[in-house]
Formats: sequence, structure tokens, C-alpha cells
Amino acid sequence: MTDLPLYPVDALFSNTPSADFQLHFLKSIQWLLESSSYTSTYKFALLMATVNLAIESGVNDDSEHSICYQQLAEQFIQLYWTQALPFSDQSSDSVLRQTNNSGQASVINSILVLQYKTKTTSLTIARTQNIKLWQSTIKDIASTIKRYPAKLLQSAEDKVSREFLYAYDSKANLITLKPGIAYCFTRFSKIINKLCQQYWTEFVRKNCHNQSYFSDDIDLQQFLFNKSRQSLKLLIPILIDTQQGQCFYCRKSLKNNIEVDHFIPWSKYPIDTTHNFVLTDRSCNNSKRNYLAEELFYEKWLERNQKHGHTIEQEAKTISFMVNQQRSETISQWAYQIAVEHEDLVWSPEPSIKLRTINPRLLPRLRC
Repeated sequence: MTDLPLYPVDALFSNTPSADFQLHFLKSIQWLLESSSYTSTYKFALLMATVNLAIESGVNDDSEHSICYQQLAEQFIQLYWTQALPFSDQSSDSVLRQTNNSGQASVINSILVLQYKTKTTSLTIARTQNIKLWQSTIKDIASTIKRYPAKLLQSAEDKVSREFLYAYDSKANLITLKPGIAYCFTRFSKIINKLCQQYWTEFVRKNCHNQSYFSDDIDLQQFLFNKSRQSLKLLIPILIDTQQGQCFYCRKSLKNNIEVDHFIPWSKYPIDTTHNFVLTDRSCNNSKRNYLAEELFYEKWLERNQKHGHTIEQEAKTISFMVNQQRSETISQWAYQIAVEHEDLVWSPEPSIKLRTINPRLLPRLRC
């Protein structure tokens, strides 16, 4: 493959916040996490939810971006879903406390009611089994977010509010991120998520109501954020024909060594959407690990979804898998744009290449 010169990053991404603005954003996030007072884990969840929704918006410049509370509520459910399950196998009452106040956090209680009434711990099934109940839960959690973390997120212990993310409006049904903020959320998503997970874990660990469940060697962060995934083997019959029975990457025939790969790695965006999956052989899956696939596979993946997207969606619904083709493709665009900006390595199944620097000139459909 010819080694073509990279485009200058400034030529690819115009109308973006200045370096000084981005540095100020990071300093403000640091201030928020270090100086704010916490009575629950809501503020961490709100930051992580906002990061995800900024990514899904496709915002790639310094424009404003509005997020409704219902969207945030869906993200909260995804973040708290497995945390609402018992921590200890020996006690069904061992749901970890997410607040320092008496009683459990209302978001957790809303999820517990939803799990009880739908008789499932599968988020996808709960979402589709009783639409009216799901919508009611979203409404309740959206109201909680508006009253508490959205109002108080940008206030420190001294009650001083620095509204650098958005101006809170108690009468509005949404928050509008200020110019450049959505862009910064997408560019610093990994940093923000890691910090929030660290602070979140420490809050839960130090909560006096949770102490009896912990031992010295417990990996609490693993429990809180390593979301349990559905059995991906169910996707094999759905995807095998779209790939003509071949590995998506090396094109070798798939027989007894079929594995399901997250095209955009789970480590980059940890939400399973069916259109993100491809079938690979074990060798390619193990070799690719947490890297993005080289550029030609991004084009191939988009073409696969364009041609077979509707069929994948219809069949995935029968096994209660989350489907949202547009969401998957917006996330993929973000992931490859970040890779271009950072001049990241991409993976190739060719033994002579394996890893090399991404080349934006080989991504004709990447919106810049």
C-alpha cells in the first residue's frame, strides 16, 4: 500500500474551539470534580451521559448543542442498570447505595421497579416489553436529573456556580451546551469517563452503608462499570450471510472459529448496538484487540450496513438486541475522526503491516 502524506489536521477540522479554550475546559472539569460537593453519584453520571450524547450528536465544531432530559434519562438507565443488581450473590438486598442520604438514590429505585415489573434484568427486554412503563420510568428519571444534578452540577462546595458547560434554566426541558463544549466532550471523552469512574468508585467504596459488602481485594470499579454484555453468539446466524460466510477482515472461511467483534471497540464506546458487530475468525479478533480497523474496512462496514442494515435490524429485534444504525454510524465517524486528529494507529490483518498510522486520504466518506 502506498504511503500517502497525511492531511494537516487544521485543514481537516475547521471552526473548532481554540487550544486555549480546550485547555480551559479541561481545567474547569478538574475544578468541578475536585471542588464540588457530592451527596450522590448523579454528577458523575450526568457528565458521562453528556459525553455519550455529545458523541452521538455528531457535533464536530464549536457550535452549541441541546440535550433533552429524556435523552439523559436513557443514558442514566444504561449507566445504573447493572449497578441496580445485587452486589453479593448471597444477598438479594445488597444493591449498593449511591447516596449519602437515608435511603437509596431515586434513579436506582426507579430502575428496581422497572426490573421488578418487567421481570427481567435485561435492559433491552425491559425497554421493549412494556413501552408505557419504560416511558414512565424515563419521565421520572428525567425529572430527577432536572431537579438535582443538572441544577447543581456546576456548583462547588462554596455554593459558587461556574456555568461553563451550560446555563441552567429551571423552566426548560433541555440543557444547551455552550459553544465549543460538545466538541470538547467528544475530544476528551476518555479522560472525563476515566476520572468520573474513579470518583464514582471512590464515592461508593467510602459510603458507610456499603462497607459490609467489601473485602480488601474487591475490584469495585470492575463491578460498577464492566457492563455485562448479552450473549453475542446469538448474532452469528444474523450476520453470517451478510459476509458470505467469511471473516470480515481476512476473508477466510468461517467454520468452527467464529467470533463476534465490536467493529468500534468496546473500550472506545461501551454500548452494544447490533450494526456495530462483525464476524471474524479467532486469529483476527485476537490480533485486532482494541484498535480501529484500517480505513478500507470502515468503508466496507458502511457498505455492509447500507446494503443489509434493514435486515440486520429486523432480525436483531427478534432476539432483543439494541438496534440503531444511525447511532452506530455516528459513533464510528467520531471514533475515526479522533483517530485522524491524534494520528492513531489502525490495525490491518496483513502480517507485514499489523499496525500503522491512520491515513485520512483513505477515508473518502469521513465527514470533515
